Amino acid sequence: MTITPFLAPASPRFLALPLKRVGRVLALVSLLVMGAVWTPLGASAAQQDRWVGDVPIMDGLVIEPELGFAFDSPSGRIVMIFASNANSSADIIAFYDSALPGLGWVGGNGNWERGPEKLSVTKVKTAAGALWKIMLRPN
Repeated sequence: MTITPFLAPASPRFLALPLKRVGRVLALVSLLVMGAVWTPLGASAAQQDRWVGDVPIMDGLVIEPELGFAFDSPSGRIVMIFASNANSSADIIAFYDSALPGLGWVGGNGNWERGPEKLSVTKVKTAAGALWKIMLRPN
């Protein structure tokens, strides 16, 4: 009969193997959790539209910063954004028709209302060519 040496539960050699495994498992779980958290954030950032204030700006719209402005008036805020884009009018209006209702805006076809504010998205002709005007103003 052979007697195998018994490792006492308190001996470091007894604890080393399980602690290594626990450490590896914790490291793996941590990486998985970080990946699960960061992946949706990265994916939504790729899908997320740009914003001016709380107005979404469709991907592909190139804002013309020298033409726009924003300020607060006694009756509410006024924001005017000019942007260019090669997409069709139908694509741009369809984007805003789908994006704005989720933000509490009611309306469509280029004109929406939310509480005391109106938002309009219209195509305007300028000397530089056609631009999109996104206007937020009080009712």
